[in-house]
Amino acid sequence: MHSNLRCLARWFQLASTLPDLFLDTLDPITQTSHHAKALFRGLLILTSLQGCFFWAPFQELDPNSAPRIEYSSPDGGDILLIDTSQGGVAWVSVYDPDEDDVMEYLWSINGLGPQGNAQSFVSGNYQGSSIQLPNESSLNGRTLTCTVYDAAGASDRMQWVIDIEAAP
Repeated sequence: MHSNLRCLARWFQLASTLPDLFLDTLDPITQTSHHAKALFRGLLILTSLQGCFFWAPFQELDPNSAPRIEYSSPDGGDILLIDTSQGGVAWVSVYDPDEDDVMEYLWSINGLGPQGNAQSFVSGNYQGSSIQLPNESSLNGRTLTCTVYDAAGASDRMQWVIDIEAAP
């Protein structure tokens, strides 16, 4: 009997360290998450005359997959050459195996921060974004970075060094 009580006390101690799994799913105004948390902890522990048994915390069976930049122009790591008076365009095409995952794109240039003039597009399971940069000498030698995020916060990124040539 003493071993069951020690086991029970130990598992209550461990259960108190579990994350608030119900916090996001229950009404925050009524604060019912405290009751659900206590019930969840209580369900994890089962004692019997033969010993103390427990269930391990639930594991996510279908984890999030990170988006992947599969295609780009120019290719990742290449130079983004801007040699026309209209400027130059860079684009990425992203694949995310998670259905209905919506991507967010952050285009930035080192020293200048985020760039707000990008366009997004969708085609089947592929999504993408493009940005047009002006032919300005202040961009020469800087690095353009595109970072793509899915709804769960997983990300991928690609970078290019910008090379500005005088327009003909």
